[in-house]
Amino acid sequence: MMLGFITGSGFYTLPGLEDAEERRVVTRFGEATVTVGSMRGRPVAFLPRHGADHSVAPHRIGFRANLAALDQLGVRAIVATAVSGSLHPEFGPGSLRLLDQFIDLTWGREHTFFDDEVRHVDMTEPYDPALRAALSAAARREGIPLVDGATYVCFNGPRFETPAEIEMARRMGGDLVGMTGCPEVVLARELGIRYASIGVVSNLAAGLEETPLTVEEIMEVLAATAETVHRLIGAALDDLLELAS
Repeated sequence: MMLGFITGSGFYTLPGLEDAEERRVVTRFGEATVTVGSMRGRPVAFLPRHGADHSVAPHRIGFRANLAALDQLGVRAIVATAVSGSLHPEFGPGSLRLLDQFIDLTWGREHTFFDDEVRHVDMTEPYDPALRAALSAAARREGIPLVDGATYVCFNGPRFETPAEIEMARRMGGDLVGMTGCPEVVLARELGIRYASIGVVSNLAAGLEETPLTVEEIMEVLAATAETVHRLIGAALDDLLELAS
């Protein structure tokens, strides 16, 4: 059994990963490249969803191949990052929020493994409570500001949202917006893999800032936040590894 990490923009390495080996995993949904190694003597898998060179756009990610590959490798728990725009000014760039609900506004993506049968999967708690509890406890121990609870609204991308779309998402009850969290969370549930996602706020969403951040400025925010996210994962690692066993 193995712990897996799926990361997004700005998170292209996994500090502490030893004996790293890149593998191309063939699944019936396509190929995926996964780095396999160990942390604290336990096997770990690492998958940057945009590719190591950030070349895969959100709507082109092979979500089914990625999740099937991790499943074939024996991954039983996943911690993901979800780089997001915030719908609330009080949670600005650099804020961290654990996702607990999502609203999926994507289209044209392969949303299920069950193309040839009718299978309904319960999504009452889409993000695993035990993984979230481990991350929350680690944040408290380390003094890392982390809000447990946020509704993530997933748009299709790759363009950014309009202010009108952001206002719609806010009225729907959204807290964060992004482009990559769905169908990833659903596919993990279909495979019976525990899944948690750390929402990393890179910017305030469209219409909430007088001068929107540039992509370069967003990447600077993520670079500054990466150390905190890595520290959080390190503090929770023993519990995360146990939950994946």
